Amino acid sequence: MERLYQPDFSCIFGKSFANAFLYGQVDSLVWAVFKDIDKSETLQNLLKLKNPDGHEYFYNRNISINDEKVELDCSNIQLALIQGMNLGREYGIANSDVLSVVKKDSKIFIGVLSYNLSNISSFNDLLIDLEKIEKEIKIAGIVLFPSYTKLDLANNSVLNELMPYCKEKNYFIKIDIGNLAFPENYPEFTSYEKIKSFLSKYPENIVVLSGLDISGDLNLYYQLVKLYNNLWIEIDPRCISGMTPTDCFKEIFSIKGFIQNCWQRILIGSATPTLEISQIVRGFLEATEDLPFSQKCILRTWGFRNGNRLNSSIFSIENIDLNQFETIIKIENPYVLESENEVNLVYNIKLRSFSITQLLYLTQLIKDVLSDSLNKFPNLQNGEVFIRTYHTTTSLIVNEHEFGNYLDMHYMFAEITRKDSSKALHTVRALENRADFNPHDHEIATTYGHKQLILPIIKRNLEIGSRESFYILVTFGPRIFQLYIRIKLLK
Repeated sequence: MERLYQPDFSCIFGKSFANAFLYGQVDSLVWAVFKDIDKSETLQNLLKLKNPDGHEYFYNRNISINDEKVELDCSNIQLALIQGMNLGREYGIANSDVLSVVKKDSKIFIGVLSYNLSNISSFNDLLIDLEKIEKEIKIAGIVLFPSYTKLDLANNSVLNELMPYCKEKNYFIKIDIGNLAFPENYPEFTSYEKIKSFLSKYPENIVVLSGLDISGDLNLYYQLVKLYNNLWIEIDPRCISGMTPTDCFKEIFSIKGFIQNCWQRILIGSATPTLEISQIVRGFLEATEDLPFSQKCILRTWGFRNGNRLNSSIFSIENIDLNQFETIIKIENPYVLESENEVNLVYNIKLRSFSITQLLYLTQLIKDVLSDSLNKFPNLQNGEVFIRTYHTTTSLIVNEHEFGNYLDMHYMFAEITRKDSSKALHTVRALENRADFNPHDHEIATTYGHKQLILPIIKRNLEIGSRESFYILVTFGPRIFQLYIRIKLLK
């Protein structure tokens, strides 16, 4: 359902992400621990490490790479981020382990490296290692464990040089809060104040907070999402905290404002081979089932796909023509009608929708057409733009272009058009011998919006409100349709 009624996300994320469903779903946290991969000494030490009760600190299901691929396929997950764990100890998950796993299938696996910056004397030493690994595998980001390595996020010279490098490479920086059972944890290094200071210092870097506990610090750190647009939240099994995955997701999504603030900035990881992605996906789907239509759709669309927007060069799609989801198909060269008092330029525009019901953003198209007209007549200053839609199940909408407002409108229209029409009279064979069962499409076309708009041009600019934007509501799609625009310029 979320695909059938998908918005045009190009007006939020740009042309490349117009259709979210071109992209694979991503498991954002898979530890580089598999039984058929040679293990570093560091990793071997981790798997041997036991707590005072004699139990392993790191639970490992002892699965193979092929086992992991089967789990990903079962869960309809196409990509997995393979992560290291440098704790500054003799135990952990080395970058060499990440390298070994990713090399097994670079179409599915992407690396997330880990470094102990407290133990690196110069950025150049780090850079040499980074550049070497970059030649061998794709890298999505770098994860740090400050509460174990005693890394001062506000005052570390290597980190100060790493951040601009990560920005240039579009690598995210993941800060693990440290909710692991390993000994010698120093939580003051990942305090709320430390994280807030770090985010404010590097507003242009994408920062992911991981390892949050729903019973405690998730509610605390989540507040920072409202302040810093560069902050993302990773949901992984450490959030579960004694709940089922379903209850965990329900609890998270019930936090006031969480979905509204985070739908486009959450990552979801399984922490394989500790847990399995199938249980995480099941919990996610069960938890979203009873949400309002808009929230259910937006989470199911982007919850496991947000990772694709972290780095367009790493998470690229191949052999797909993005232009087929371009809403503007053709703008015919205008024919010009000129008199001694005015000039009229008429544009016929062919557009496409790619969902059943879709609200398409028109503001930039209108401005581009106006600019083309004004360039043809540089001495004319004033006039009007006349816009008309030909089709009975389309209408022009004027509203503001806040992303949330756009999505609310889109999904509201989608809900109206998908209502049961079985009791309506407009469900019989149409005059041209085809099925006709869309009374609600006609209803919203006449109830909401306009068939035509007139916008004034004053001193070569559209005279419109600062918050006004323009859309066309298209139903019974996907479909191709026409838009008529006439630019009148007064002499």
